Amino acid sequence: MKFLLALLFVSTLANPVFSQPSQRALGDYTVFTIPFQGDSITFAVVAKKGELTQRKPIFLFRQGSLPIPLFTINPKTNRPALTELPATCYDHEAEYYSIMIAKPGIPLIVTDSYLDTLFSSPSAPKTGMYPKAYQSRNYLDYYVDQTNAVLRFVLSQPWADPKRVVIAGGSEGYHVAIKTAYTNPQVTHLIGFSGNLDGRFQSILRTERMKGYTGEYTQEEAQRRVEALQNDWVALCRDSLNTSATEGDPNRTMYSFSHGHNPDFLLALTIPVCILYGTADVGATSNDVLPLAFARRGKTNLTLRAYPNHDHTFHKLTYDASGKVIGKFHNGAAVEKDYFNWLSQH
Repeated sequence: MKFLLALLFVSTLANPVFSQPSQRALGDYTVFTIPFQGDSITFAVVAKKGELTQRKPIFLFRQGSLPIPLFTINPKTNRPALTELPATCYDHEAEYYSIMIAKPGIPLIVTDSYLDTLFSSPSAPKTGMYPKAYQSRNYLDYYVDQTNAVLRFVLSQPWADPKRVVIAGGSEGYHVAIKTAYTNPQVTHLIGFSGNLDGRFQSILRTERMKGYTGEYTQEEAQRRVEALQNDWVALCRDSLNTSATEGDPNRTMYSFSHGHNPDFLLALTIPVCILYGTADVGATSNDVLPLAFARRGKTNLTLRAYPNHDHTFHKLTYDASGKVIGKFHNGAAVEKDYFNWLSQH
């Protein structure tokens, strides 16, 4: 716990303020820090020192929720690795510069034991104890503005090919990627996965309702829980800009990721769009309706891929005769290969 608290204490140093862009080598990566809104943004490019010479397209990936550091130290190699970058990105280093952006107010690099403590330990802090620098910036428009600032900087560099700019994101990153593509005309391809089309709170609502059909709740209990959530939403809307919380995400975080405009954003796009999700991820099945909306508009730029019996993180589930989950294996690499194959065809 002392180790965790020490990291959280220094987290305000994770994104120091810089008046000028800077870059440094970090293992197999080049790390940039650029000024942003009186603060700074740190991001990493998968390219060793001296490798940013060849002109290549950009693949920018936005990770999911939670204050996960950009890098962890691999205990086997004692070298840093991007914590959440899709592993398949490394198979495409010859084709793309892959980029990830650090979460605000979070240590840039930690050991694996930090993540174990953060998510597994009984003494792990509640989410309301996360650093204020993270909580106050942890909302959709901040991440969209942050992503656009990084793209502006990157696309001004001689090593970036602006003819092909891919924005990809999963879960929370699904929402960030969609709105970034909507607001940034330099984005040429969009990949989004494991996100609720309608929003985060709507996903929670849908999941609670579904439990009344799976037998986890009675229909009456499901209805009580749905009504409680509806009341919670009314209260949240009265204080939607609040960035403090003792448990769970602050109101501003939840409100921003529950905006409900994703269908409009997607339908406004003319670039190739690929949306992927598992059918066991109840909230993400809201994407089922996208082909209907695109067809109604006569639009043909959508590719939709659903993975039967896959959950939010693309673990393929197996069930017993009663419908209880009895096994799972991670199939994320196959999903990553699917969207990179899609990219090669569009």
